Amino acid sequence: MEKAKISAGQFFSLIVLFNFGTALVVSLGLQAKKDAWLAILLGTAGGFIFFLIYRSLFRIYPQQPIISYIQTILGKYIGWPLGLLYILFFIYGAARDVRDGGEILTSAILDQTPLLIINLSIIVTIAYVLYKGIEVLVRTAQIYLVMVLGLGIISNLLLMYGGLVHINNLLPVLRDGWKPVLTTFYSQTLSFPFGEMVCFTMLFPLLQNHKQGVKMGFWAVVFSGLVLSYTIALDILVLGFDIAGRASFPLLTMISKINIGEFIQHLDLIVILTLIICNFFKIAVFYYAAVMGTTVLLNLQDYRKMVAPIGIIILYSSNMIAFDFSGHLEEGNFSLITIFPLFGEIIPAILLLIAVIRKKFSQRLRNT
Repeated sequence: MEKAKISAGQFFSLIVLFNFGTALVVSLGLQAKKDAWLAILLGTAGGFIFFLIYRSLFRIYPQQPIISYIQTILGKYIGWPLGLLYILFFIYGAARDVRDGGEILTSAILDQTPLLIINLSIIVTIAYVLYKGIEVLVRTAQIYLVMVLGLGIISNLLLMYGGLVHINNLLPVLRDGWKPVLTTFYSQTLSFPFGEMVCFTMLFPLLQNHKQGVKMGFWAVVFSGLVLSYTIALDILVLGFDIAGRASFPLLTMISKINIGEFIQHLDLIVILTLIICNFFKIAVFYYAAVMGTTVLLNLQDYRKMVAPIGIIILYSSNMIAFDFSGHLEEGNFSLITIFPLFGEIIPAILLLIAVIRKKFSQRLRNT
């Protein structure tokens, strides 16, 4: 692993920005209609449980990332190929987020710029930061989290001052019962974005203070979930469900409604800047997990040798992942009920079960 240390505050900032990712901008949970915010809260509870599983594995294997202790738990012949699949999963996650960011930027402001050029710019920038080391990334995460939260507070004040928030748009609560909420929870908010946090198992060994860092990680999950739930509720409060449900990027549509005295208007830049910042860090974490996973799996001495090759694979995959944005979204919906639950939830739970059984069995042997 890289000889670097991550403080508890930096870990908190990185997880929050990761969970924000593109989730702040897209129509997260709106399959549950007006109760989308409830589906996100349930997803947050699920994310808390996932993080508890990752923490438990880390406590058993405190010096190893997931790519390493997979082989310790399952043996080399099963663990090595599974570790390779995890690296491919990290690459896939990064590629999807690169495509998300590129498509949103193309739709919003850079409609004359080829998607490949936008995606290439994203990859090159992140590759440069990762080449400099993870400490550079986590230090900047603290700065940019403050910026994102500041932009959010300003936007909220302007929306409320402009009289755009209508509480009736969110009522009645649970008009259609719990079924749409639970269906949306299973098909979307359970795995996106909380199930994707499995990539942080590659960063646990770098924590400067393991106990404090993990504690801040739990707080980060709760905080990011509450903000995401509040944001989608605000989208509905301002736009109404009919408009929010049809909009590709509800947050962008909502901010465009701000018009105070014909002077404060056209604030789309706030959303675009938030997207660029949050998506940058989410891609970077997936990218770093893939790089470090490959380094560990191949027993390489310097992780920097893998930054460029993995970046090229992510860039190529982001452009080949789908022919258009609608196809990309359709594939994403399928992945959220298949690939992401498998790698983010099912396999870690099975690994923890086997690890606990092995640990108890070993203790009994020592006692006898």
